[in-house]
Amino acid sequence: MGLAALRDVLSPEPVSLDAMRGHRVAVDANNQLWTFVTAMARGGPPTGPEGRSISHLLGIVHRSILYAELDLEPVWVFDGEPPELKAETIQARRERIEEARKAGDRVQGTRLEGWQIEEAKAVLSALGVAWVDAPGEADAQLAAWAGQGHVDAAITQDYDCALFGSPSTFRNVTRSGRRSPEHLDLEAALDREDLSREQLVDAAILIGTDYNDGIHGVGPVTALRLVREHGDLWGALDARGCTMPRAEGVRSLFLDHPVDEGVPPRGSAPDGEKVMDLLAPRGVGEGRVERVVNAVGIARSKLVGV
Repeated sequence: MGLAALRDVLSPEPVSLDAMRGHRVAVDANNQLWTFVTAMARGGPPTGPEGRSISHLLGIVHRSILYAELDLEPVWVFDGEPPELKAETIQARRERIEEARKAGDRVQGTRLEGWQIEEAKAVLSALGVAWVDAPGEADAQLAAWAGQGHVDAAITQDYDCALFGSPSTFRNVTRSGRRSPEHLDLEAALDREDLSREQLVDAAILIGTDYNDGIHGVGPVTALRLVREHGDLWGALDARGCTMPRAEGVRSLFLDHPVDEGVPPRGSAPDGEKVMDLLAPRGVGEGRVERVVNAVGIARSKLVGV
């Protein structure tokens, strides 16, 4: 999911990677894997001996090393069953990807495949990195655990995590240099805009989300004005003389999304031999494999000693 139109409202602040040091974080796994495969699609993705892309594997290796160097304790959260209200969006994305592929656009024609997700889970398990499948949207699970204090923050590129209620979200957690790391403090953003979280969700619905089309001609500025002046989504719709059949369902998805109410799993020591067996035959160099195993192992030993 991604509602970039809310960026100016939420106004994430620049932050140093060191400011995240020692945090326990919940990572939006599908979102991160998608950034890996699209970022490496330009010029053709790196491939292994069988000619299959290994972008997802290289991304996990690089990101796991970074997390270990920052003493972060991650739990990766994969998307579960998508809500029925998202079916049209998913179909539209598939059609756009197919059109891009036919046009020869490597980046826009890239998609995250099921086999890449399964390989990612296998590598994370071998590294001893905790991961789970969310009941529904991963963003909602990240937000729930952050809100309950089970993790210090969420890591995702999507702004929807704020709509699901994540109090603390990090974006651009990378040393690539192309994008600077950012922190989104939800309470500070709501106070600054004089909004409740419910009103933020209402504004997003007016603009349009992955679950619904917005109201024609309503962007962030107008949406915020409408919810401030009329109190909520229903008042805003009445004021515009509009109806939105999906409104109640979409609002409920953001405010009462299904999540795992348990605590996040903890990681364990990496199995270096298993990691090597998974990655080396797929074309990931042994030096990289040894580096990630050592980095994760050191980080895990620090956590065990705490």
